[in-house]
Amino acid sequence: KERNVTAGVSFASTRFHSHYERATAPEYADQLLAAVRELVFKYGRSQGIPETQCKSFFQSIQHKALMHAKELTSEIQTAATRMWTCADQLAGRELCGILNAALREDNADLMPHVAVITRAINELLVVRRTGLHPPDNNVVYRGGGLPAQHQAFFTKGKQYRVPMFLASSFQKKIAQQVFCRRAQQDGLPPVLWVIHLDAEWGCMHVNHVQKTQCAGEGEYLFVPYAVFTVQDTQWSDSPTWMQPHVVALRAAVDN
Repeated sequence: KERNVTAGVSFASTRFHSHYERATAPEYADQLLAAVRELVFKYGRSQGIPETQCKSFFQSIQHKALMHAKELTSEIQTAATRMWTCADQLAGRELCGILNAALREDNADLMPHVAVITRAINELLVVRRTGLHPPDNNVVYRGGGLPAQHQAFFTKGKQYRVPMFLASSFQKKIAQQVFCRRAQQDGLPPVLWVIHLDAEWGCMHVNHVQKTQCAGEGEYLFVPYAVFTVQDTQWSDSPTWMQPHVVALRAAVDN
């Protein structure tokens, strides 16, 4: 029921693509909440997580969503994106992590619900791109960890799709101090992705997440399967969160 979509599988042949093409953006709160609920409970069952924990996790997400009732009634895309930023965890994973894991694995059982949630978030990232806040110098940053065996993937000129939502930050300091540092603490070689946008046209499938439950991150969120091209790499013999590996990418203007 799961597969690694980076292993030679084209975007058009993914389960996500099939379900996304058939799905429509939710218009009503119950449609969005039902998709989130089904995702949470099915994911929980697949991981052997007790249903009581799944219930508590979903109810917390729902409670926080209801604190912004106007979004649920007239700004579904904002409500969905705010849920994406929720810091509550289910067995060590936030909702954004559950959603991205399902996308990466192209999980058949979860994909119908993933497609609905993605449609909702993409209303903000692609469709209703009003009040845009382009980054300074058209550059954003993403921190993380990169095992040594995956360095060879990032060769200059390689173009690839990222099979999940890709979160980045306006702030290099946030990317390094929070996310590179977390990777180092988890025993992974820290890496800083430096993402360049076209100076004239920017990028048509990304937006600044302004209404969030994690203030201060300056999150710039790319849609699933966004296209990037490797521009340059700087590998360190002993990377740290303060001096990580650096991978420079160019974001496609339009997927």
